Amino acid sequence: MRSGPAEAAIRVLAIDHTAGIVPFRRKFAALAAHPGIDLTVYAPNRWVENYRAVRAVPARADGYRFEVGAVVWPGFENRAFFLGGLAATMRRARPNILHLWEEPFSFIAFQSLLLRPLLAPRAKSIFFSSDNLHADFRYPYRPAVVYGAVERWVFTQCDVGTAVTGEVADVVRAKGYRGPVDVVPHGLDLEIYAEPSAERRAAGRERLGARGVVIGYAGRLLAMKGLDVLLRAAAQVVESASSSEFTVVVMGDGPEKESLRDLASTLGLGTRVRFLPSVPHESMPAVLEGFDVTVMPSLTTPVQREQFGRVALEAMAAGSAVVVSDSGGLPYVVGDAGVVTPEGDVAALAAALGRLIGSRGEREALGTRGRARVRVHFTWRAIAASLVGRYRAMMDGPPRPADE
Repeated sequence: MRSGPAEAAIRVLAIDHTAGIVPFRRKFAALAAHPGIDLTVYAPNRWVENYRAVRAVPARADGYRFEVGAVVWPGFENRAFFLGGLAATMRRARPNILHLWEEPFSFIAFQSLLLRPLLAPRAKSIFFSSDNLHADFRYPYRPAVVYGAVERWVFTQCDVGTAVTGEVADVVRAKGYRGPVDVVPHGLDLEIYAEPSAERRAAGRERLGARGVVIGYAGRLLAMKGLDVLLRAAAQVVESASSSEFTVVVMGDGPEKESLRDLASTLGLGTRVRFLPSVPHESMPAVLEGFDVTVMPSLTTPVQREQFGRVALEAMAAGSAVVVSDSGGLPYVVGDAGVVTPEGDVAALAAALGRLIGSRGEREALGTRGRARVRVHFTWRAIAASLVGRYRAMMDGPPRPADE
């Protein structure tokens, strides 16, 4: 870990329930690369993400310390809490900044801030939010009244909030948070995504066992992901241009898998659709190389709304043309580097897919614009620089009273 004089280092303790997923830790390597940042990261030793169990072990690499502890309810990001080890880590880290990569209504955030007055009384705190729906504190989780009480209290304890999009920042403010709210999106390291080429795309297509232009989706198979809209749109493309050679690849697991298989059969899509199991996050760059077009046709429901769209970001990095619905944060992620269609509009999605299937030039142009947008707005290097600026501003501000 690079730092200036020991007395000038900013000691940061980051608590992140997803940090056991290796690609998600790249943000911490980018933070630790900054002079004067002494970083410790704390995460569950076991977590369940997208129906996959992820195990993590302590390490000291990439310029920071990585420590782990057991949690109750791994995979339930709001109700999970640490069984032990968090207090010892906080005592060792002696943080100036307690950076909670956790929703303010989560029990992990609540637990961490309960320990702070005992173990790091002058540490300033940051929370993270991706909630773009529940400005009224009525969550789909039970008991919502408890989550609402936790969130209101966490707001009183944190000096800064971060939000993955401006829409989320508006929700945080609507809930009554009065501190500064920075937009800090999800990011990635563009270096792990190879420059697109026809050869790499062909090799990726072969790995997927697909023919023709590949229309891909990767993620959880949930009703709110709008995959029925994608399949119906694909059927319309077949009807309007039956000679077009394309394959829809649906990669992932979830409760809608069998109903989607049945729908594909009913629509007569046959071999034009391939259902594949989910893959580890580390394998996603290779998967996305094989997608000529990546689709996220998400739907807003009374209890769910697309918060960001990390797969769309990764697809742009891989040079895939991206088509998304206008649900939640998706339009923000793709900007002018993708195609945005009204959510639930089968005809609009079919028109977009038909056009892209027939135009390699448009697909490549969108892929080029997507990589450029990622480079400017969504690399961890750029995001880390912004966060370090916030850390330093917090340190320059008035000290936090020790009795808070």
